[in-house]
Amino acid sequence: MEKLRIKLEKWVNGGFCIAHHEGHAVFVEGGIPGELVDISLYKTGNKEWFGSVSEVIEASDRRTPSDCSVFMECGGCSYRHISYEDEIKIKTSLLEGMFPQWKSKIQVFIGPENEYRNNVQWQSNGKEIGYFAKNSHRVVNESQSVCKTVDKRLLWDSIPQGLKKSVSKQKSIQLRLSSKSVVNYERDQTEINVFNTKLKVPERGFFQINRFLLEPWLEKIKTLLPDSSEILELFCGCGTIGISIRERIASLYGIESHEKSIRYAKENAKTNSALMFEYEVSDLYQKHLPKHTSKYPIWIVNPPRAGLTEGIIESASMFSPKQIVYSSCNPSTLKRDITRLEKIGYRLQYMGLFDFFPRTQHYEVLVSLKK
Repeated sequence: MEKLRIKLEKWVNGGFCIAHHEGHAVFVEGGIPGELVDISLYKTGNKEWFGSVSEVIEASDRRTPSDCSVFMECGGCSYRHISYEDEIKIKTSLLEGMFPQWKSKIQVFIGPENEYRNNVQWQSNGKEIGYFAKNSHRVVNESQSVCKTVDKRLLWDSIPQGLKKSVSKQKSIQLRLSSKSVVNYERDQTEINVFNTKLKVPERGFFQINRFLLEPWLEKIKTLLPDSSEILELFCGCGTIGISIRERIASLYGIESHEKSIRYAKENAKTNSALMFEYEVSDLYQKHLPKHTSKYPIWIVNPPRAGLTEGIIESASMFSPKQIVYSSCNPSTLKRDITRLEKIGYRLQYMGLFDFFPRTQHYEVLVSLKK
């Protein structure tokens, strides 16, 4: 790897600091703006280079000793060399940079910075188990016993022997906390209790990972809705959002492409007496929304990182719902989609940053738009 000594300039998205060298933008992991560092370059393109700090020559007074022995080796965290307070300021500032008109107006929600993950995906090469090293497929064995972000019940030594034995030959070992145990979520359903709601999630089914912020997030979504709302819920999964805040909702129609998740959504609605809720399997990345969904005045959308399709935006233009509540795990696609929605008459009314992924570069953004 090529080495380079460089002065870091400012934070940018992705957990990087940016610097410049001989006409190249250099994105650096493990540094702090103002520091002089030696870096190892791991990717060099025509315009952009990427590297990680190998030695700090002049340290920032914001630098703190990392609390994790595999930080910068493991590919999990981005911010374990600064305080959590500074991390939140960085994330808020980066989000404000994307939405300057929301400077000092973004509501920020945080929880414990460690042991928040309710699931984990360990990698195995047959001998070692842990996370992959940064930018490689080499397993960092130590990570399975020292990882700070996962609930301690998901560390490898804490996994029940029977479950260990059943998953140990897999290359990817996917575990999740269920209400009474740890399960292999690639194969088994998960049971989750939230508020006064019992939910079952199918094997491989999506569920938010931060066990501390799940309820504040749902509570905030609920407060953004009027009483007796009639809701179209897109990317509804197993029905988590709508069913958990059902006392605010008169009727709901949920759409999701994952057939098994819809089966579970119907069962979850029945279990929790959400009898006015209906669900349909439909690929939201292939076409416009079904015409019969045009009657719903409020949409709740929680898409994957790719955000909303042109078809969904065009459906919003045709059906003209009064309000869209949008939760996003990717601020850049959220920004793109808000720009599209503003062009068809929507105005941003609320923005909240939920730090679902402390110590990493990721975070969730919840917005409400109205016509």
